[in-house]
Amino acid sequence: MIKLNKILIGIAVVLVLGIGAFLLLSNQTNNTGTVNVSSTPVATLIPTSSPVATATPSAKMEEKNVTVNVNGFSPQTLTIKTGTKVTWTNKSGETTTVNSAPHPTHTLFPFLNLGSFDDGASVEVVFDKAGTYKYHNHLNPSQTGTVVVE
Repeated sequence: MIKLNKILIGIAVVLVLGIGAFLLLSNQTNNTGTVNVSSTPVATLIPTSSPVATATPSAKMEEKNVTVNVNGFSPQTLTIKTGTKVTWTNKSGETTTVNSAPHPTHTLFPFLNLGSFDDGASVEVVFDKAGTYKYHNHLNPSQTGTVVVE
C-alpha cells in the first residue's frame, strides 16, 4: 500500500509540474501585439519585418510621427488631439526604447513602456485621454520627450 501511495504521489507531482509548465509557457508573449487597458491609451509594437492587421475605424484616425535619431526624439514635444496615433520610428542606427517617466522606474504612464526596438522599427500608441505624457529612451535617459494631448 505504501508503494502504491508513493507512485500516486509521484504521478500527481508530475501532473502538477506539467500543468504549471504548460500554463507558464502558454502565457508568454513576444514584443509584437496590442496592449489594451481600460481608460488608458493603447500601445502597439510594430516590427518592420511583418505586416500588422488593424481594424479600420469609421473615421480616419489622425496620425503623428516622432523620429528617434542619435540626438534623441524629434520633435521633442508633440501636441495632439485626443484619439491621435503617435508612431515612433527608430532611425538612430542602434536599438532604442520608449519608456514612461520617471527614469529608471517607468511608473508614471505604464502604457508608454514600449520597450526596446531596433533601428528601422516602429512603435505606436493611440492617446485617448487628455494630459501631458513624459517619456524617455531608457538606454540614453538624457533623450526625453513629451506628448501633450488636448
